[in-house]
Amino acid sequence: MEKWEAAYLAGIIDSEDSITLTRLHNNENRKPCISVSSTDKELLVYLQKVIDGGAINNKKNYKPDKHKNSYTLYFKKRQTSI
Repeated sequence: MEKWEAAYLAGIIDSEDSITLTRLHNNENRKPCISVSSTDKELLVYLQKVIDGGAINNKKNYKPDKHKNSYTLYFKKRQTSI
């Protein structure tokens, strides 16, 4: 990852994201989970490529006549490239 890409990613995470501690099972330690939501799927695909990981989920649009489709990129496990 280039230095400018890291700065761009930090700006996106600072403004558009949520950072939480989650666990899948009660007997596990909590792990960080970063999620970035956007109506611009291309941005999330770019971030996924830069980070080399993560999963993009579509959010249910209950009022498509009023709202754009929304997507969320999740980073739930530790990546070696970060």
